[in-house]
Amino acid sequence: MRGVAAGGLSPYESALAALLGTWLLLAVLAQLGPVAPWLGQAVGRLDVLGLVPRYHLVATCPATHDYHLLIRTRPPGGRFGAWREVTTEPRRRRWNAVWNPDRRHHQQLFDLAMALARTDARSDDPATPLPVPYLLLLRHVSALAGRTEGAQVQFLIARSAGHRPAEQPAALFVSQAHRTGAAAR
Repeated sequence: MRGVAAGGLSPYESALAALLGTWLLLAVLAQLGPVAPWLGQAVGRLDVLGLVPRYHLVATCPATHDYHLLIRTRPPGGRFGAWREVTTEPRRRRWNAVWNPDRRHHQQLFDLAMALARTDARSDDPATPLPVPYLLLLRHVSALAGRTEGAQVQFLIARSAGHRPAEQPAALFVSQAHRTGAAAR
């Protein structure tokens, strides 16, 4: 038979097997990133197209707390209303174990909130630039608060103990009040 290698595979099949074998090897090595950071970085450099999956099935440092983003608004000439939570975990469905595109949005908010909680964004000097996580969260909560001219919005990052009711929730960061609407531009 023409075009068949000694092992019984055509050259195309051999090339495809080598390509898929290499991809499988890189995928396995990418999972070792938390254990061997240098290995994860090496695979990341080779994965220029982003085709190597990185599953985070086991956390090296498991989360022991839940984090919440809360906002409150103040109408023009009024008082601030009650805090309301805007980071609710979406309802889980059976297929979320395999396909969960909403998780990425929740994870981005979580990462921004954690970056902000680790920084000190309080300053009395108005010329001091605000950190990027602060500005991104401010944009998000301003969009949620609406565009009432002259209104103000404030956000809060809180931490709760999840399923341990004995531990009280704690405020990690409270923003300054910011104007929303056309007057804020």
